[in-house]
Amino acid sequence: MLIAGGVLVAAAALLAGTSGFGLALVATPALLLCGFSLPFVVTVNLLISLATRVPVAWRLQGAIDRRRVALLVGGAVPGLWTGSRTLGTVDVHELTRVAGVVIALAAVALALPERQQPPPRARGLPVAAGFAGGLLGTTTSLIGIPPALLLTHQRLPARGFIADLALYFIATAAIGLVVLGVEGQLSSDAGRAFVWWLPGVLVANAIGTTLGLRLPAASFRRLTLALAFAAGVITAVTA
Repeated sequence: MLIAGGVLVAAAALLAGTSGFGLALVATPALLLCGFSLPFVVTVNLLISLATRVPVAWRLQGAIDRRRVALLVGGAVPGLWTGSRTLGTVDVHELTRVAGVVIALAAVALALPERQQPPPRARGLPVAAGFAGGLLGTTTSLIGIPPALLLTHQRLPARGFIADLALYFIATAAIGLVVLGVEGQLSSDAGRAFVWWLPGVLVANAIGTTLGLRLPAASFRRLTLALAFAAGVITAVTA
């Protein structure tokens, strides 16, 4: 099971590197279907997000909008804490079912803006998106979905899109791990698996990022969302 999980996580890291998001979209349902617990999945996804996004943020630091990222992270902090409290009180099977539904709906929502005009920008949206991301981050590990949806609606260029999300993932993953640790929700098994999976994940993420910057990202993003939708439905049905 550990080897299968490593292969799935590496594939998710490749897709995440290409599009700037999507690690949890693919990894969460795949790992849940492999039999890993939700606390394990949340912990390992946060660890992998932190490890893979650091080199991306360094590589694309000139494209980062630090004000927008600060608003996203500022909103995520209370969301991460709220989510950690939920993780300790909600039935795991019900939470898994909700995670599957959220994944499927998020995939659909992220695909819709490609066919619609972006909505008018409103103050407070980055904070709201950050809060929703934090809430999902410590409950289902879908920490990047609301910010990615926001940036997709705003038609952000691929380079800036990937760069902003990289710094957001670094900050929120680090905060999320601290919050889970304080709440006693960290999975020690996830930490050991992370050490084994890290080399493959870093290589896959580097390849994916290079592809995302050199090739049209739209087709890769659509593929990621299609896989995520199917996996989300399966997760919700089999929870």
